[in-house]
Amino acid sequence: MSLKNVVIVLFSTFLIYGMSHAQEAVSGMDNNQETPLYRISSRFPVNVSKKYIFTEHTKIKRKFSNGKTQDFSRELTYHFSLRAPDPLSKDGFQNVEVSVDSIEYKFTDADTTIYFNDQRDDLRPPKLEDYQIKVVPLGLNFSYTLSPYYNVAKVGGDMLIQKRDYVSNPKTAPSDELHKSTWVNGLQDESLMNYFDVVKGFPPMNKVGIDSTWSKAIPVEIEGSRFIDSVTFKLDKFNIKQFSISGNSEKMSLQHGLVRIFGLSQLIDFENVTGKSQYTVKMHPKGTVDEFTANYQLEMTYQVANDYIQQEIECNRKWYLEKLYNW
Repeated sequence: MSLKNVVIVLFSTFLIYGMSHAQEAVSGMDNNQETPLYRISSRFPVNVSKKYIFTEHTKIKRKFSNGKTQDFSRELTYHFSLRAPDPLSKDGFQNVEVSVDSIEYKFTDADTTIYFNDQRDDLRPPKLEDYQIKVVPLGLNFSYTLSPYYNVAKVGGDMLIQKRDYVSNPKTAPSDELHKSTWVNGLQDESLMNYFDVVKGFPPMNKVGIDSTWSKAIPVEIEGSRFIDSVTFKLDKFNIKQFSISGNSEKMSLQHGLVRIFGLSQLIDFENVTGKSQYTVKMHPKGTVDEFTANYQLEMTYQVANDYIQQEIECNRKWYLEKLYNW
């Protein structure tokens, strides 16, 4: 072999060897890369109004201890807006103003279907007891304060305070105690946040990567009954437009108390809750909740003197961001 050919062979061997090691180095570098971490945080830009549509589809099978059963279904819609008049404070708190603009309601039982949309002038509000419970927040303007942990630290506002005073003052309160309790409960912090807090305290406090999980205690009120849902959330995927997050729970802690369920002429004791829930959150990286769904399959038990009532409940909720506009 000539010297020239030897040089070519050696050079080719060196080139192949070098390319092979270069490819291994790139592969090794990819394998050693750290998983990207993301900060999931809720933000309300100052004077930008977020208009949301809340929908709730509920199916109820009510069982009495004597074996009697009743079936009900309800479709409920609230249109409401959220706006932050001021930026985050130095310690991370932010005030959010709420305006509950309209309600759409449909109720069905074995005998009848009742529908009402307050935006239609040709319909009168129904006298149905269940509707009277759901209409309490309509037309209400109030505010709440989000803490640095994304939960609600305070609920207030002049209009809310005036309404609370009105229904609790003996001179102006409804004379019927059951009617009074409906308004008192419907204006409480927990009831209002159940519908009009779109964050629910779900964001993690630390940065997370894809498939990371974290736990949160989510307060829930369904059919007037309150419980804490222990939810495990997971970051499913991320792109420049959206975080996609899922959550699941089969652990719920009830909050004992007297509650009102439609169709009964007295307050009853909420005794137990079991079931499961699923959550899905779509959130813009800039901090706006675009969509929040919560689906519940529950069995709730109530005590009535020495008797009991059970309700099997399928409740599907959705908060959807309809549009953003400058205030």
